[in-house]
Amino acid sequence: MAPVILTDLDDTLFQTMPKCPPGATDLRQMSSLMDGSASGFATKLQQNFLTWLEAGLVVPVTARGRDVLARVNITSSPAICSNGGCILDGAGDLDLVWHIQLETAARHSEPVLDVYQAMTGNLSTELFRHWSVDENGLDLYIVIKSNERDDQALAQLEVELAPLLPKGWRCHRNGNNLAYLPPWLSKRHAARYLIAKYRAEAPDRPIIGIGDSVSDVGFMDLCDFAAVPTNSQLWAHVVDGSNWID
Repeated sequence: MAPVILTDLDDTLFQTMPKCPPGATDLRQMSSLMDGSASGFATKLQQNFLTWLEAGLVVPVTARGRDVLARVNITSSPAICSNGGCILDGAGDLDLVWHIQLETAARHSEPVLDVYQAMTGNLSTELFRHWSVDENGLDLYIVIKSNERDDQALAQLEVELAPLLPKGWRCHRNGNNLAYLPPWLSKRHAARYLIAKYRAEAPDRPIIGIGDSVSDVGFMDLCDFAAVPTNSQLWAHVVDGSNWID
């Protein structure tokens, strides 16, 4: 039986041009911006990897919103979008059961927009850009980026904003991306819900998780097998201090 493959997208199956290997040829455009310009590219190795994965059921698990995922050149139904804030079924339609569960959970937590205003109200617009992500009328999480792509500036900002973060909220920083998620939102929660459906249909169907970020561990941990790009944040964390690598 072909496996179900829950996979992150950005920096796992493709990346922006500056992150591609120098001199790489045969790049395939994988994503675009709203104006239609190219934003993500897969190397030949990644293209071959994706072709291999497509022997199974590929399920994107991504921070990209539903509309942004639509601009990715990959089968995207079913899918987990917006860090678990939206699940699409096999027809590409919204999973209303999951959406209602999130709406209910959100009512018992600090409103995302209130936290957003408290954390970003005094930020320099010259140094940082920021926004809140929503899906289907539900506010989900907060994103902050450096206008200069200054990872160190984001690291310092994370320290400065920590006292303003409500209890139970989580912060994730990876490259030029600083995200703040409420307790009820995560890729893990959404993956657990979706995996339960696949287990009910076929208990012995292999489920594989693929991701590049330490935050991806949450959903990968629920899978039977896991794969990690070796040039990633997650792999660097895995091998840090290992005496098995010379």
